[in-house]
Amino acid sequence: MWISKKTAFGLMVAVLLPGCLSVQPTPQGRERSTFVVMKTPVLSYADQGFISKSADAVMLEIYASGVAVMKLKISNGQVCNGTGLFSCMPKEEFNKRYLSTSYPADTFEKILRGEPIFGGRNLEQMKGGFSQRLTQRGSYAIVYKVFNHAIAFHDTISHIIIKVKENR
Repeated sequence: MWISKKTAFGLMVAVLLPGCLSVQPTPQGRERSTFVVMKTPVLSYADQGFISKSADAVMLEIYASGVAVMKLKISNGQVCNGTGLFSCMPKEEFNKRYLSTSYPADTFEKILRGEPIFGGRNLEQMKGGFSQRLTQRGSYAIVYKVFNHAIAFHDTISHIIIKVKENR
C-alpha cells in the first residue's frame, strides 16, 4: 500500500504538531472579551484582550494585531507572565516593580475581578456598581470605579491607569 507524499506529510503534521504546541491553561470560569488600558511608569498597553476568572485564578491576555503581547495569570499568591517580561513573582514583588509598594498585595487581582480594593475602605455603592476614593499623603490618590461592565482605576500620585471595558 503506497501513500502519496502529500498524504504522508499531512498525517505527519496531524500527529506531530499537537505535541509541539504549548498551551497555557486558562482558569476554568468566565472568559470575557475586553478592551484593556494599562498605563504605569513601567508598562503601557491599550488593546483588545480577554480576562478569564475562576475562584482561584485570574488570567489577563492583551493582543495587538492578533498577537498576545501580555499574558498574566494571578494565582497562588503569584503573578506569572507567558510573554517573557518575567516568569513568576509574588504579588508584592509585582506591585513593587509595576504598580506601587503602597498597595496591598491583592490590589491588581481585585481590580481585574472588579472587586473592592483596600479591604473595601471608603466604598460607596452606586447604581450599577460602586466607587472608592482612597488617599494616603505622598503614597497614592486613587479613584476606583466599577460600573456597567467597566472598571476604571486611576492613581494620580503613582501615575497608574487601569481600565477594563467588557465587550458586549
